[in-house]
Formats: sequence, C-alpha cells, structure tokens
Amino acid sequence: MTTAAAGRNNRAAGLVVKPLMRVWFRLRVDGADHLPASGPVILAANHRSNVDPVLLATAVRLPVFFMAKAELFVGPLGSILDWIGQFPVRRGGLDRDALRQTDEVLARGGVLGLFPEGTRGEGRFATVHEGLGYIVLRQRCPVLPVALLGSERVRRRGGWLPFASPVRVVVGPPLDLPDPGGGRTGRRAATETLRRTLEQFVRQAEASSARKERSIDKLIQL
Repeated sequence: MTTAAAGRNNRAAGLVVKPLMRVWFRLRVDGADHLPASGPVILAANHRSNVDPVLLATAVRLPVFFMAKAELFVGPLGSILDWIGQFPVRRGGLDRDALRQTDEVLARGGVLGLFPEGTRGEGRFATVHEGLGYIVLRQRCPVLPVALLGSERVRRRGGWLPFASPVRVVVGPPLDLPDPGGGRTGRRAATETLRRTLEQFVRQAEASSARKERSIDKLIQL
C-alpha cells in the first residue's frame, strides 16, 4: 500500500477514533503551536502505556505513521495496522526495511511517530534504543520532543476498556540534534546526547504539569 493511500485510511480512522479518545481521556495538549501545519516531522515521545500511539496520534491533526514491533503484524490486528500505514520493525538490530519506510514517510512530507526508548517503561528516557536513536539522528527534518503524562494510569488488568484517566500531551520545540558523526562511536555519543535532551524535556514537562495541578487544587479549595 502506498503512503498516500495509507494516509487517507489513517485520516478516515482518525475521524472516528480521535474525538472518542479526546473525550474519554480528557486529553489536553500543551505546546500545540510547535506542531507544523505539514511534514516532514518526527515526534519523539516517551513510552509508558500500550495506548501511547493512539494518544499521540489523537493529539496531532495530521495522520501519524508509527513503527510497531513485528510481532503485532499477525491476524486481524496486523491487517488493521497495515491498512492505516503502520509498519513493522524487527527489534534487536538495525532493520533496514524499517529504515527505508521511515525515509519514504518523511520524503512524502509525512509525520513519523517514534518511541526512542524502544519499549514501555517509566517513560523518563533512562535509555534510548540505539537503532531508534539513529533513525532520529540521521533525518534532516524537525524533531519535536513529546511527553505523554498520565498514560501509565490508563492501563487496566483484565478487561479491554482502559480507565478514563486524564492524559496531558506536552509538545516541545524542535530539538537541536547532535551530529552522529562517522562510525559506531560517534553514533553512540550522539544517541546519549539525544537521550539526555529528551530526559530533561520530560522532567521539565512533569514539573510544569505538577505545578499546574497544585494551582488548580488551590483554586478548588478557595
């Protein structure tokens, strides 16, 4: 399927899913003015919940294309992911086919959503997957940091419906990316610089969110 066709499918699905997600999770987006009117652009987000891709896509007006672990591309779910333009990545090494598809998305002016940590966790960028970090660093387009706050509370054990817990999405200005240089050593150093930059952004977003919540609590108590 072409990127253009997948983009149309992605947009059509969003017409149904995005309004529901905004209401269900009382989604708030800070820094929306940093989002461009068109691509190419990369959204580099932290990862705390399996609903993070849907939350991130809901926060953005344009269709967002994501990598997803190859194990998900089986059965009906795999067909749906393919239909909306998501593509598989094999973890554990450098997946050249995934690299090619990221190049294609961005060459067509698309929005690429990435979770550089590579897996769900605390979402504070304690680590960055070297291969995903390389994808971010090698592209010559704006890279916006994104902090998903509160998505860890929507996970639910047993049952399929997530908790209706508030989620805040914080979008930052384009990053000043380090030059990966030549060779593996240069890529590792640049990836570590990227990790520290994203870690600092999430910490600042969490601190700002906590201050806002305290201010709201004080107003409620008045």
